[in-house]
Amino acid sequence: MKKTNVLIASSLLFSNALLAQFSAIKMPMAPGVRKATATVNLNGLSTTQAKVSVVYGTDSMAVVNAFNMQRRDPSKYFESPATLTAGANGTANATVIFPHKDKAAGRRERVFNPGTKLFYAWARTNTPAGASSELTLNSPVRSFTMPRPLTIAYLGDSYASGEGAKGQAWLNEACHRSANSGGELAIRKLKRERTDIEIDYINTTCSGARLIDFYAVAQPIEPGKPGTKQGLQVDLVDAWLNRNGYDALDILLADGGGNDVGFANVVTAGLLSFFQNVRDDQTLMTTARNALNKLPDNFSLFKLYLESKMEVGRVIWFNYPNPMTGNPIGNGRHDANLCKQDHIRAGNPLDCWGVLENQMDNTDWQFVHDNIFLVLNQKVREAATTHGWDLVDVSSRALRNGICNCEGYFNTVGQSLASQGDQNGTMHPNATGFREIYRDPLYTQLNTSIDRVQKDYIADAKARAIEAAKQKARAQMAFKARMNQLTQMVSEQNQFSSQIKKLQLLKPQPALTPKSLKQ
Repeated sequence: MKKTNVLIASSLLFSNALLAQFSAIKMPMAPGVRKATATVNLNGLSTTQAKVSVVYGTDSMAVVNAFNMQRRDPSKYFESPATLTAGANGTANATVIFPHKDKAAGRRERVFNPGTKLFYAWARTNTPAGASSELTLNSPVRSFTMPRPLTIAYLGDSYASGEGAKGQAWLNEACHRSANSGGELAIRKLKRERTDIEIDYINTTCSGARLIDFYAVAQPIEPGKPGTKQGLQVDLVDAWLNRNGYDALDILLADGGGNDVGFANVVTAGLLSFFQNVRDDQTLMTTARNALNKLPDNFSLFKLYLESKMEVGRVIWFNYPNPMTGNPIGNGRHDANLCKQDHIRAGNPLDCWGVLENQMDNTDWQFVHDNIFLVLNQKVREAATTHGWDLVDVSSRALRNGICNCEGYFNTVGQSLASQGDQNGTMHPNATGFREIYRDPLYTQLNTSIDRVQKDYIADAKARAIEAAKQKARAQMAFKARMNQLTQMVSEQNQFSSQIKKLQLLKPQPALTPKSLKQ
């Protein structure tokens, strides 16, 4: 606004005329929302002839006086410009995005903290034909409270933490938490591209985490031994919410269940060791099947504990990618079949497929694929359906790019040692893998789930608080009633994890002979 402006009139007739210039006004209300919209009557002007903005500040009279040349004080109010698109019947749809911590403020804008009460008025400015000064019409001054940021918690195991894609340094050394993980990439993309939303998030993912480490036991450095990596992941989220004064968790993004059945376990012994032994060790296989059968109860107990601690808007759960495909078939191409034992490749020092990978024969790969991988992902799908979670299916996004593809999405033992100095990244995505497998599907689902959370948001704070308290009470009672079941589950999980730890990374290999190389 530059020169002559229209002051809000005391005349009811004139006030109604001003109000008619702005309709369908929506100011930020739901968590994270920083977008305001209105329908503006252009009175025959084009969208290029009119300028629309929102004038705002913490002093109501300063906003009122902003439209009076004699009384205005620009240091006491701020202004954010609107983008206009043509509407129906000579109107325009106006959109303002208020600045926030991830969207820099313009010259006449200011970032206000969540919880700040702001007074505002919409303004439409143009220069009438034949006039030398601008005319501004404004809506009545009203108020809104800047909502808190949209909250996201990222929980999970090594396939969520970024194990295998260390980069320059771990975000968390004990948990092998990487900035290159799929969730980190998706959330950062969301913060970068959805400037209409202010987002705050916490990442509690931790390599080696079991579901029970989310809600029942502090995650041990190694099962059965003293020392922990971190506390319960749900409790870490709860503490973060309380520390920041957030009343709810809007989005929980997570994976989990793989370590509970041995699939994602890479600490010390490693996946290859488990894969080699599970087919031949009947006791181990029985324990693994028992763990798979217990996953529904495990997911159910997790949900109860989560809801006993906090109000949650939407849960997004993603399953596991298939790391077991990608045999080279010549001319830089790779097939979609399960990896195969290949003594010629294993004997080639320039090939990533080494002696350790070659220990697994074709029946090992098939057995683990059919009896562990497929069943695990089916259990995840069933849990998402049962509990109403939003499922992101990444199971086939690594097709032809598994561990037997040297240029693929997963680390061999040698690639893990080279990239992060240990074997724990074996059978886990590399940086390219996390980007190609996870980033975009998670980003897309985050957008969808966030829109749903904001659409379902209850504006009445009292009604929200009452419903949240009832939910917590119900969940607490249900969780307490299943404590004996939980105690048994924790004991069985610790026993299973200990069995895996005792397996050897290496097993005796027959010497390579001309005959074996031809096989």
